Amino acid sequence: MWLDDHRPMRLGPPPAGAGPGDDAFRDFGILSVDHDGVRVPVQSQILAHLPFGVLRSFRRSENPRRRALVVAPLAGSYPLLMRDLVVALLAPFDAVAVTDWPNARDVPLAAGRFGFAENCMEAAQMARALGGGPDDGGAPVHLVGVCQGVVPALVAALMLSEEGAAPASLTLMGGPVDPSRNPTRLWRILQDRSLDALEAQVIETVRTGFPGAGRRVFPAWRQMDTFGLYLWRQALSGGEMPMKLTFDEGADPLRFPLSRLCWTMMDVAAEFFMENVATIFRENALARGTLAIAGRPVRPQALARTALLTVEAEDDDISAPCQTAAAHDLCAGVPEGLRRRLTLPKAGHFSLFYGHAMRRAVVPAIAGLAALTEGAPPGAA
Repeated sequence: MWLDDHRPMRLGPPPAGAGPGDDAFRDFGILSVDHDGVRVPVQSQILAHLPFGVLRSFRRSENPRRRALVVAPLAGSYPLLMRDLVVALLAPFDAVAVTDWPNARDVPLAAGRFGFAENCMEAAQMARALGGGPDDGGAPVHLVGVCQGVVPALVAALMLSEEGAAPASLTLMGGPVDPSRNPTRLWRILQDRSLDALEAQVIETVRTGFPGAGRRVFPAWRQMDTFGLYLWRQALSGGEMPMKLTFDEGADPLRFPLSRLCWTMMDVAAEFFMENVATIFRENALARGTLAIAGRPVRPQALARTALLTVEAEDDDISAPCQTAAAHDLCAGVPEGLRRRLTLPKAGHFSLFYGHAMRRAVVPAIAGLAALTEGAPPGAA
């Protein structure tokens, strides 16, 4: 496949010294999960590695039949932020993998650039590594894109569909498919900012002493400042986050409290941050039909055999309602019988992937979508 020429993929973990080391990632600490009322062990392994990210898999079955790939966001926090969602998905899915993105400060310059296009291509390659798709005889894979990871997940599904390796289902949760719909404060701010001024203000170079010395990054300390301001605005507006942090409703709030998951932040590659702002928020390229990856046009109409679920939160002030559901308008080739829409009432952005509402409503909807692709009766979805 043409993706191999741009983002070559190798099975297994990266060789020592050939890529980001263990310090570039954070341990999910998933050793066992509840399944049908029984505590079962979970095996963790790196299935494949690419120039930048690794495909980290968690399985509770030796021969997993139903597999999901969570396309984690690159928005400051480590993919560890998706831990609660991964644990919950391990109930209806035999194996759940994550696009584990490393701290850019720990990625050697020899690994090359990692921009918006590379983000999308690596997500597609990881979906292939997890099992391919029903079109090419592999095990069906169910993609789940979260927050910033929504657009790379959608683009990956479209690219794979063009190659006859479409995922069985695609779930998009709280992401900017079309951020011009019901625009948020973030959209308005980025419309008025000069990209050059933004880059000069927030980008710095990794200093000597780190594996990624010389790499340009959007540093973790600035991410923490941004999140602190977000919490302040949430407190003033009566948002859910202060209460969610205080009364933690995660699956393991003692070992992995939401506060720790949120505040454990990493450096993001400068080219990715700037290209994501330009492509998604300034050009709105996907919604306007102008997006291309490695010179290949991205065609939303290519999605035709993949079940599509969009999940939004009523009080989401990061990706507001309608922004994610825009995928249904773009992907006109998906039959109506394979479409599902879910809105969480009186919920904010973080409830989409953390806590009671996610376990009660979101994961059953994802599982129902998977069952629909397996020939289950309509009521199962």
